[in-house]
This record gives sequence, structure tokens and C-alpha cells, in this order.
Amino acid sequence: MIKIKRKKQPDIKIYNHKNQTLTQAFRNDVLQFIDANSVHFSSLIPRLQDANEKFTKAEKETLKAIAYYANPAHFSNGKKTTTKTAPTFKVYKDPDLKEFLKALFNRKCAYCDSQFLSTSTADIEHFRPKAAFNRFQNNVDEKLVAPGYYWLAADWNNLLWSCVFCNRKNNLDQPNVEGIKPLGKKNRFPISRENRRIRSHDEDVKTEKRLLLIMDPCVDDPMKHFSYPVKDDEDLGIVKALIKSNGKPSKKAVASIPIYGLNRTELVLARKEAALDFKSLFMAVLDSIDAFSRKKQAGEDTTEEKEKFKFQKNRFNSKLSKTSEFLSMKQFLLEDFKDFPLLTRLGLKIENLID
Repeated sequence: MIKIKRKKQPDIKIYNHKNQTLTQAFRNDVLQFIDANSVHFSSLIPRLQDANEKFTKAEKETLKAIAYYANPAHFSNGKKTTTKTAPTFKVYKDPDLKEFLKALFNRKCAYCDSQFLSTSTADIEHFRPKAAFNRFQNNVDEKLVAPGYYWLAADWNNLLWSCVFCNRKNNLDQPNVEGIKPLGKKNRFPISRENRRIRSHDEDVKTEKRLLLIMDPCVDDPMKHFSYPVKDDEDLGIVKALIKSNGKPSKKAVASIPIYGLNRTELVLARKEAALDFKSLFMAVLDSIDAFSRKKQAGEDTTEEKEKFKFQKNRFNSKLSKTSEFLSMKQFLLEDFKDFPLLTRLGLKIENLID
């Protein structure tokens, strides 16, 4: 996982084209479920009262969700009590929206930072689950609680680009862990104080921010929560919780690693291979510089060494591009590279090798 700076809501039809009509009956129905002091939706009240006002697809879908999920006759004690069919969520599947999310996350999974499109499809992930959620306290699956964060189903700030293994729950194995375990996020969304969970569209979901037990790649900096053992080949490719200044592991990392399945075996192997490749390229760059220096001191032609250096350096830097995989782990590797004797002997710093 790497931190992604989320851009403003994209200028696409589902968010900006007001072409959706609403019946008067529906307007009256949904108005009773929007409080005049609603943090997110009070501005919609005068528009709903204006019979000539039209709405975007995202707005219409959200209003339908509010009318259904906010109705107290439909839910009780975290369970659905109505036989009425829930409205469908379609906006997040919009092709234009998908393209913006793919670009935002540099074609990589928001959680595991892997490139996966050559072998798998992408999921548009809801960070806060839309229809129902799993409290997942103490890493234990619980019965789904409904409704979920229904009003955020089409919200740009709640959507991420994800691989199917991070987004869906699968029984997978992990290195040094006996048996297979259910890994992957799905509806899991634990917070530290359940009695302060936001359950209504009228409330400010931002107040939940400090209670989150899992990491949001558009908010949290993984370098402050994750640690990658790069000196021990046995643990190479594994992600661990960073030990904080108080001597305890990051709580968010402890919760996030199993929920996103960040240590599933195949992912660990892919990280390990990427680490070995990155280290090999680094050593090749140093070797080409060393060979150039030796030939130059001997007064020999250095044309071949210059070309080798340029080629290896470009390959090395390509592994640090924004579209490259496992960038957080590579930052730990770069720190480790600073102790390479040949780097010191050549009088260089890591910064000299990075464009």
C-alpha cells in the first residue's frame, strides 16, 4: 500500500449531468428522511421541493438509497425487516468513473499496490461498505449489520480501485501460518468504539476518522504503519506492523494486514521477487559505475561502461515510477542499500542514483 492523494470529484456525467427526473410522490417520501441540519444532504431539500429540479444519476441513486435504508420500518436491531427489494447500486460501475479510479491508483490495487490487470479483473471497492457491514472485532467475523453506509455508495471519496483478492474474502494460506484463513476485506469494517459508529446519512462521517482500525490509502501514510523486513531473506516479502515509539505495533497495521490479506502467500512471493529484482538492479548500477571508474583510471575507453550505466540506471529508476509495484517496500530497501560497502567506496549516495 502507498498513500494516494485523491483528486477532486471527476467531471463526468454521473456527477454533473442533471437529467434525472423524480416523481412528486418520491420527492415527498425522501424529504421526510432528510434532516434540515443534515451535514451532507440538507442542500438537496430545496431542490427536492422544486418540482422542476432535476438530479444527476449519482444524486438520484443516493436519494433512492436514503428513502429505503433510512426508513425505520425497513430495519430493526441491525437486521432487515421489510420484504421490499432494496434499490440497486449501479453508479459505481460507470465506465468513465472506472477509468478515473484506474488512473488515480496508477492501475494498481489500492490496498496491496500490485499490478494485476494482466491476469485478473478489477473491483470498484467501497471503503465503507454500502448495504451492510461486518464489525470484525478482534479479527473475528460477525453477522452482517444492516444498513451500512448506503449514502456513500456513489460517493467519489468512498471508492477505490482494488484487486479481487484484497476486496473479496477468500480462504488463503500465508507463510508461517498453519492452515488456510479467510482473508480479504469484503464487508469487514471495524472501528475502535462501536457506539460512535456513524449509522445515518444525516451525520458527519468524518467524525469516524479517528476511530478507524483499518487504513485508508487516501488518508493514511503506510510508512507510518507498515514495516518490511529486508535484511532477512526468510522474511523478505512479508509486511509487518511497524513498532511505534511507545514500543507497541501500529494498531491500524495489525488490523489491516489480515483484513486486506496483505500476507497471502502468492502476494508475499511476488513482493519477494520484486525485492530481489530491485536489489539486483541496484547492484548492477553500482557495478557499472565501478567498472567505469576502473577503466577511466587506467586510461581505457569507457564507452561501453557509460552505456551499461545508463541502461541499468534507467531500469532501476523505472522500478520506482508511480506505476511500479510495492513502492512502500522499496523505500525500506533503499534505506538498506545505504549500507552497501560499494556505494560508500564509490563515494555515492542513494540520491545520486535516483532521477
